[in-house]
Amino acid sequence: MFDELEIAIKERIQERYDILAEIYSVWFTKTEAVVVPKSAFYQTEHIEKHRSITYLLERKYIVANSVENDDEMVAITITPDGIDFYEQGYLSGKAKGFQVVMDVKNKDQ
Repeated sequence: MFDELEIAIKERIQERYDILAEIYSVWFTKTEAVVVPKSAFYQTEHIEKHRSITYLLERKYIVANSVENDDEMVAITITPDGIDFYEQGYLSGKAKGFQVVMDVKNKDQ
């Protein structure tokens, strides 16, 4: 059985993979970047998501650049290291770990 800390860690890992999954899928389109308002990307209302984004930026798995001629928007792209991290996690099953957490939570309820 998983303890609460292990579940929290798995949820945090999954949050990072979920963010990368969205940016990864966009990378292989014409646009290559996710463009969002800075206030949504750098928000601190959802601290877990904010920390996940900070982690991905600091690990250089993603980069965020200002959008030319629009100070309110930011373009987020995945880096080659981010692509490798996501693909290896996906293929190993680590990027699909949230289902394990949900199964445990459902059993406990």
